[in-house]
Amino acid sequence: MPSETLESNCHFNTLHLSVHHWKELVHSPKEEEALTRTIIEILSPEVTKNLPPGWQEINTLSEARNWMKERASESLFLTVHLKDRQKIIGFIFLYESSAEKKQYELRFGYLLAEEVWGKGFGTELISGLIAWCKAMGNIKSLSGGVEKSNLGSIRVMEKNGFHISESEGPTEEVVFYEYVFR
Repeated sequence: MPSETLESNCHFNTLHLSVHHWKELVHSPKEEEALTRTIIEILSPEVTKNLPPGWQEINTLSEARNWMKERASESLFLTVHLKDRQKIIGFIFLYESSAEKKQYELRFGYLLAEEVWGKGFGTELISGLIAWCKAMGNIKSLSGGVEKSNLGSIRVMEKNGFHISESEGPTEEVVFYEYVFR
């Protein structure tokens, strides 16, 4: 789980998107239920088809609540909103893979609701994440794996200046991309 410094500072805006820690949305049982309903909507079979089994077939409030708590325990779990409607359209997950001398190496994953695919939001989201990392000043690198069949996410990585990782080779199904901050 990322450090408290990262957690307390991780929120950013882009032209169309706003990204916040999930806890900023949950101040009551009613708000938690609203978020769990959104999780069920976003984690459709098409969105989760290449994800691990624990990320698939989330169909009940209880399953969504457990999924949310698992993500929050293992990562910095962020919600992605359309600014004009304040609607949650996806999530980002940040994992601290290394921290030397207060310089962090972060791994990340993201997913977006099917309804917003192909509209440029993935590219905008990752561009905003890069800008946030640069503004933090203590992020050494950002990396993430992409299914070889996920051409949309591969394009997102390439458009944002990521390169295939030299330190982490591809697997049969996944290519790892890296962005190194100088």
